[in-house]
Amino acid sequence: MDIRFIIEAFPQILAAIPITLLMVFVSVAIGWILGLVIALVRKNRTPVLSQILAVFISFMRSVPSVIVLYIAYYVMPAVIYSYGQNIGWNININAIPPVAYAIFALTLGQAAYSSEVFRAAISAVDEGQMEACYSIGMTKTQALFRIIFPQAFATAMPNLGGLFVGLVKETSLAYYVGVYEITAMANLLSIPKLNFIEAYVMTTVIYEILSFIFNKCFRMGENRLKRFRSNAAV
Repeated sequence: MDIRFIIEAFPQILAAIPITLLMVFVSVAIGWILGLVIALVRKNRTPVLSQILAVFISFMRSVPSVIVLYIAYYVMPAVIYSYGQNIGWNININAIPPVAYAIFALTLGQAAYSSEVFRAAISAVDEGQMEACYSIGMTKTQALFRIIFPQAFATAMPNLGGLFVGLVKETSLAYYVGVYEITAMANLLSIPKLNFIEAYVMTTVIYEILSFIFNKCFRMGENRLKRFRSNAAV
């Protein structure tokens, strides 16, 4: 074990954490909102759109994440450039950073997986509660945000936490398209003297700490939402 390499490389690997967290939080923020919209559309069985979204979810759940990442990185620039040419815009594809394509691919994955989590959680809420909301004069939007969604989130929280932590690890795939996140930085630093063991030990420690912190946060959120659901049931 090369202790000197660890001392020198560890701060540089830590410096890559912000780009990893950027991918995680942006993908989750956009992906979970899209997932909730998809869940509502599918639950209401909106004609045509519901079937299209079902195909999208099936595709995202069947294709490896790295393939989706490659499609985003190699196909999306061509699509953007072609669209720009059609409308008369000269778009500089090279100006778009690789992290943007990585976030796009990760967001699609989060939207697909979280939509199924949200759909199951919303379906688990007793439909009689919606009727009770109508009986006291609430609109559908008020009933969803005040009564249905908080209870559904309490049910969905454990699975959402798993998706979040899984995404933290999944960001390591962005290395394949030139994003210098934690794993990429560790690999690059270890190449000159082949210090791969030390590099992977450090990345293991970092991912373990990040996973522990986020698991703890989701557990706290889960407990609070469970208390809300218990009060609502009373």
